[in-house]
Amino acid sequence: MKTDGKMSYKDFIFPVNPYVIHVSHQRNTTEHKIPFDNNIISDMGENARVITGEGEFFGTDCISDFERLKNVFHSKDGGMLYIPSQKPLYAVFDKLELIAQDTENVVKYTFRFIESFDKSKSDILEMCISDGVKCLWDYSYEYGIDIETLVKANPDILRPDIPINHGKAVKLC
Repeated sequence: MKTDGKMSYKDFIFPVNPYVIHVSHQRNTTEHKIPFDNNIISDMGENARVITGEGEFFGTDCISDFERLKNVFHSKDGGMLYIPSQKPLYAVFDKLELIAQDTENVVKYTFRFIESFDKSKSDILEMCISDGVKCLWDYSYEYGIDIETLVKANPDILRPDIPINHGKAVKLC
């Protein structure tokens, strides 16, 4: 999906990126206290990332923009979440709140997504199929992946600025 640097989830592209986006990384650790001695910390791995934020919809369509987002929230199952400058991830839309409608034509909201480690969905991030129009720079922009990563993952593509043949697999990581 072409998002032109905008945040998107499933088929919803945010008309304006949220003004606050927090991506929380946390490790699952346990502290074991040893009597009359120090403690030992056990690292149980990473927890799922939690993405929270807040934003506003503007203009005469602000209510309908929020309603479309609310419909995506109510749809079942997770989906692909694209955040500018981040690697896309599979996530579940966990929370949506309408904060205020202070002024005419402005709707404020908050949201929360939780990363899902569903293995059947994780392959979505590994590659895409070229449409014959885009080049590596386009995919870098679309998926929020730096160009150096794409060039290394696709050594058979000699120039990142030339459109890739239609139907060719492009590795994203």
